[in-house]
Amino acid sequence: MTGMGRLVLFIYNLLILGLSGITVGTALGWLDPQNYLSTLMASAQNRMLAGLVGILIGFLAVMVLLWTLKPSPRIDTVTVGQGSGGDVTMSIAAVKAIIAKSVRSVEGVKELKPEVASSPNGVKIKLHTMINPEHNVPEISQALQNAVRESLESVGGLQVSEVKVFVDDFVAAGK
Repeated sequence: MTGMGRLVLFIYNLLILGLSGITVGTALGWLDPQNYLSTLMASAQNRMLAGLVGILIGFLAVMVLLWTLKPSPRIDTVTVGQGSGGDVTMSIAAVKAIIAKSVRSVEGVKELKPEVASSPNGVKIKLHTMINPEHNVPEISQALQNAVRESLESVGGLQVSEVKVFVDDFVAAGK
């Protein structure tokens, strides 16, 4: 969150805290807000000032609401390593390129759509595949998992936590 966003959230939280204090004071009989409001709204200038404060509070509420509803940014990189010299990261596109190159060595795979996600334990890979029905699915799956894991670890220097294979469809060898 930006510095301006933090400031807006801080002011908004102070206002909510003040309103909750007034509510508790009224519930316990310490305050009579009706007397304060009638005194405050006695002049046109005070009513205008109260209206401006209401507009400001409404604006802050809408801003906070929009910030909370905004989706968090997608992570388009994975961390390869962290050291004293700095972090080494790799783009998701580069990881997918390594996966595509490693899959070429597995016979029977006709189409591949990889999904890459970063996790604290390493990279999680999901491979949506279309394979030749003449090949054994468990063998192809095992070969895919091994090829992808070895390539990402040796070429990319990535820690791979899991490689899942989903066979979406079968395609004949001639197509």
